[in-house]
Amino acid sequence: MDILMRVLHILALASLVGCMGPHYDAQFVDLPDSWRLEADEATTLCNMRWWEQFGDPVLDELIFVALGNNQDLKIAISRVCQYHDRLIITNSALYPSVNGNASFTRTKTSLAAPFAASSGGIPDGVTGFKRINNDYQVFLSLNWELDFWGRVRSASEAAYAELLAQVETRRAVVVTVVASTANAYITLRGLDSQLEVSKKTLKSRIQSLKLAQDRFELGETSQIEVRQAEAEVEIAAIRVIQLERDIPIQENLLSVILGQNPRDIIRGKAIEDFEYPMTIPAGIPSELLVRRPDIMRAEDTLIAANARVSEARALFFPKITLTGIYGSESAKLHNLFTSPAEMWQYGLSAVQTIFDAGKTLYQVEETKALRNQALFAYRQTILQAFREVNDGLVATRMNQKLVTEHKIQVKVLADYLHLATLRYNEGEIDYLNVLDAERSLFDSQLDLVQAQADTFTAVVNLYSALGGGWVCDADTVALSD
Repeated sequence: MDILMRVLHILALASLVGCMGPHYDAQFVDLPDSWRLEADEATTLCNMRWWEQFGDPVLDELIFVALGNNQDLKIAISRVCQYHDRLIITNSALYPSVNGNASFTRTKTSLAAPFAASSGGIPDGVTGFKRINNDYQVFLSLNWELDFWGRVRSASEAAYAELLAQVETRRAVVVTVVASTANAYITLRGLDSQLEVSKKTLKSRIQSLKLAQDRFELGETSQIEVRQAEAEVEIAAIRVIQLERDIPIQENLLSVILGQNPRDIIRGKAIEDFEYPMTIPAGIPSELLVRRPDIMRAEDTLIAANARVSEARALFFPKITLTGIYGSESAKLHNLFTSPAEMWQYGLSAVQTIFDAGKTLYQVEETKALRNQALFAYRQTILQAFREVNDGLVATRMNQKLVTEHKIQVKVLADYLHLATLRYNEGEIDYLNVLDAERSLFDSQLDLVQAQADTFTAVVNLYSALGGGWVCDADTVALSD
């Protein structure tokens, strides 16, 4: 009972001692009042599965497959588990460490050793002393560092902040997986549309070549026009081959994002049939600080670095440890748990470093430097986030206008080609005008498809830059696997 009272007294004293734990002040961030371009106030759209707005069920299915199978996401989830276990390991230092010990030793004493006769042995009737002794021990040992200076608590806070940073890293991977899947699929559908345009153009140019050859055989045109028509056929054929090369490569890329072996990817809507979101949400700049996983991860890393400074500072003070032993020791096993065999010991130890050639001092300075790096990284992450959102707003707004202009251009060039062909057949213009119209139309059609793909890619990138609440929904899908 006396021992228990003493231990309780020590614990009460420890609870009254001031803690030198870390203190973190939220950093001042110079936030812009608004974005460079105005955006719709439909911020609730950030809290839904935004990819469903494109109206392609195949894309919806691919994203959920990626959330369930992507290997980078599985790594991120596993890392969260790792840091959770690390936190528990760190927190264990806040509690006593109790070990159970049981031992048996049998010792034979040397009679030739000095003072052997006075060593406390028991007479055995032959040599006068018992040379063989048994020793049975069973006891509990306690070791507890009393965290007067907050070293362990600082380490615990750092480990907790590092765990939160890994949680945000996982959420950032979710953002990346969803955006990468959507962008890879959009790119694939864009390549498909360009291949369709190229094949139609190749077919049309083969017909033009046949017409040029017929006219040459009838003496209505020169061989130059035949060669020009052949060259145009080869240009289209080369483009078809390039796209037939690029499409399987893009499918392989998307397959890996889906966590699968390279394979054919099922198709949904054509790129020109994708539905464009009615509104593009943005909210206000300050919302990014609590919405984007990378910003929250950077702040958690800063909090952890700040706690590591306090942990290092505590090394300047003595390390105070409570130790204790309670158990039994006997020379005979049947006496081991009797009252005479009882033994105990308790005490306090304090260890203070006197000289370490500046090691502790520079450990503190090192943690300060790491904290400053985390601070600058936090600020840089915020600046990068603002840039990405502004870029996304500009891209979505301007890409819509580009698609409109490309559509007008395609229509105009299609009319130009039609009129040029009529006048050529009537002999009013030469074949070069027709070739010019065909080339311009082909290029414009490919540019239109690319602009359409770029428009939807910009939407994906904007939602990714906003880091909206929809991440939580996607995260749930990822964790359900």
